[in-house]
Amino acid sequence: MQKDNPAYRPAQRLTALFYGILCHLAFAAAVIAMALSLFSGMRFGIGPFRGWSAAAANTLLLAAFPITHSWLLTPKGRRFMAKLVPLGIGAKLSWTVFATISSLQLLAAFIFWSPSGVVWWEAPIGWKTGIGIAAAGSWLLLGKSMADAQLGIQTGYIGWSSVFFNRKAEYKPFATQGLYRHVRQPIYISFALLLWLTSVWTPDQLVLAVSWTAYCVIGAALKERRFLRCFGEAFRRYQQTVPFWFPKLSKSVPQPSDNRPTDADVLIIGAGPVGLLLANLLGKRGLRVIVAERRTQPVRGSLAIGITPPSLALLRTLELDRTFEDRGIPITTAKAFEHGELLGDVDFSRLPGTHRYILSLPQTETISILRKNLNRFPQVHLFDGMEFIGQVSSPDTVRTRLKDAASGAVTEIRTTWLVGCDGHRSLVRKQAGIRFPGRNYRTRFFMADFDDRTALGTEAHLYFGPNGSVESFPLSGKRRRWIIQMPLCCNPEKSDIGQTVRQKVHDRIDVDLNSTPIHFESYFRPAHRLADTYRKGRTLLCGDAAHVMSPIGGQGMNTGFADAAHLADALAEALQYPARADQCFAEYTRVRRYAYRIAARRAARGMWMGTRTGRIWSALRRCFAQRILFRPPVREKLAPYFAMLTIPDPIKTEPAPQ
Repeated sequence: MQKDNPAYRPAQRLTALFYGILCHLAFAAAVIAMALSLFSGMRFGIGPFRGWSAAAANTLLLAAFPITHSWLLTPKGRRFMAKLVPLGIGAKLSWTVFATISSLQLLAAFIFWSPSGVVWWEAPIGWKTGIGIAAAGSWLLLGKSMADAQLGIQTGYIGWSSVFFNRKAEYKPFATQGLYRHVRQPIYISFALLLWLTSVWTPDQLVLAVSWTAYCVIGAALKERRFLRCFGEAFRRYQQTVPFWFPKLSKSVPQPSDNRPTDADVLIIGAGPVGLLLANLLGKRGLRVIVAERRTQPVRGSLAIGITPPSLALLRTLELDRTFEDRGIPITTAKAFEHGELLGDVDFSRLPGTHRYILSLPQTETISILRKNLNRFPQVHLFDGMEFIGQVSSPDTVRTRLKDAASGAVTEIRTTWLVGCDGHRSLVRKQAGIRFPGRNYRTRFFMADFDDRTALGTEAHLYFGPNGSVESFPLSGKRRRWIIQMPLCCNPEKSDIGQTVRQKVHDRIDVDLNSTPIHFESYFRPAHRLADTYRKGRTLLCGDAAHVMSPIGGQGMNTGFADAAHLADALAEALQYPARADQCFAEYTRVRRYAYRIAARRAARGMWMGTRTGRIWSALRRCFAQRILFRPPVREKLAPYFAMLTIPDPIKTEPAPQ
C-alpha cells in the first residue's frame, strides 16, 4: 500500500526540527524545575516581589498555566498555535507548539516564583527518604500515564517528527489501556499527587497544591466534555465502565458469565487474513474490537500465498514484517516459459525500498501470526465458532446477533460499526442488501502442494503452452505449489485433484511428481465481482466481501490488506469525530473501488493472456513476450507492476489530534 505522504521541502523540515529541539529542551527543563521546586516546598525562585505584590505575582503565575493550557485546546487556541509556525506547517506542528508553550509556562511558574520565606514544617532525614521514594513513584506513574495516552502527543514529538521525516502522523483514539483500564484520568491524578508529596511545607506549597489540584479536577472534567464531543457514544460507554478519579483494580469492563464482552467499537465478521489484519490495526489504535469467526478449526492448507512489498510495509507498522520474513520464502525472480522456451524473467531484487521481493507464505501461516499478535491488544477479542445471523442498525449503534456453533445459543453484540470480512459469499453483504455484480471466468484451476524435490530453488516459474498453463511457487517447509489450468467441463468433484496435477505437470512441462508426497489439494474457478458500495448504514465491507478478482498475479489478498489499512484509518476518525463518518467512508469506498478496478484489470489481462490455448495463441504469446514484454523499457516496469507498487492508494484520512 502506498501512502500519500507529503514531500516536505528542506526549509519546512528544518523548521520542524528547530521547533522539535526547542520543545524537548523546554520539556526537560520544566520537568527538572518542577521536581526540584515541589520537593523543596517552593522555597526557591528568582521572583523579586514581597508581601502583597508577591501574592499577586504568584497568583498570576498559578492562573496562567491552567487558563492558557485549557484555551489552547479550543479551536481558537489551535488556530492560534498554527499561526506561530511559518511555511504552512503550523497545523502539523500544533501538538509540538502546545507542548512547548505548556512546558515554558510550567518553567516560568517555578523559576519566577516569589517565595514567602516562611517554613511551617521540614521533614527529618528519615521522612525525606520515604517522601522522596513516594515522589519518585508518582513521577513514574505520571510517565506511565503519558505513555499509555500516546507519549508522542504529550511530549510534542509526533508533530515535528511527521514533517521532518516525511511521514504520516498517527493519532490514536482516547486511551483505554494500561492505567486507563482502571481510571479515566491517571495523568491528572499523578500530577496532583506530585503537588502534595513534598519534604517541606510552606504557605507557597499549600497555595500551589490546593489551586492546581482544583484545576486537575476541573481540567479533567473539561477534557471529558471535549472527548464526548469528539468521540460520542464510544467515550460515553467508556465513562460508564471506568471510574473518573478513584481507580478500581479489577477489570473495568463488565463481562457476561462466559467472560465475553457484548459491546465494542467495531465488530468484524470473519477471521481471515484481512479481518485479522484490520483487527490488529484497530487494536493498535486502542479501539475495542470483537472478531467473530464461524469456523472452529483452522483452515487446512494454503490459499493465498504471495505477500507484496506494500503489504510487508504495512505489516512493518505492526512490527510483524520480520516475523513474516522468518517464516516465508522471498521470491526475487519469476521466470516465464512458452512451450518449454524461456521467454524472460522478472527481477524483484531491484525494487525500491526495503522489501525487494514477493514473500511466499501459506495463508494458514499468515492467519496464525495475525491471530497470535492480537494477544498484544487486551481490548480485542476473538470469538471462534460464532456465526453471523443478522443485524439491526439504529442511528448510533448496530446490534448484531451471533450464533454459537457448539451450543446454538444466540448472543447480541452492540457496536458502533459492523465490518464484513467474511469472504466472497459474505452474509453480512447479503443481509445489508448490497449488490455484488460480476461474472465467473470460463476456466478453472487445480492446485496441490508437494514436497519440493526440484532444482527450482526460490524462483517462481510460469509455464504457458498450447494445452494450458502451469504455475509453480516455492513454499516454506521445503514444499512447492503447482497450479494447472483445466477446462471448465472438468468436474473437480469427480476428479482426483492431486493425481490430475501430477499428470498434467508431467504432460505439459515434463516434471515428474509421482513419487512426491502431497500435502494439500484444492481447486478454484476465478471470478471478478465488485460490490456496489462498501458501506450501507453502519455496515462496512472489506476484502473479498467487497470484491473478488482473478488470483493471477496474487493481488486479491494484498488488495484486501490495503482495504484494511484504509478502513482502519477511516474507522478511527469516524469514532473520534462522528460528524465526519459519512465523509470518511465515502472516501474509503471511492478510493478502494478505484484501486480494485486497477488491480482487477491487471489480473484480467494476465488471465486473458495466460489462459489462451492452442498453437496459434501460443505463437502469438511467445512473439508478444519476446518482442515487447521482456524488452526494455517494458521489462524494467514489470517488477514494480507485479509487486503492486504502481497501484495508487491515496489515503488522506488523517485523524486530528485529541
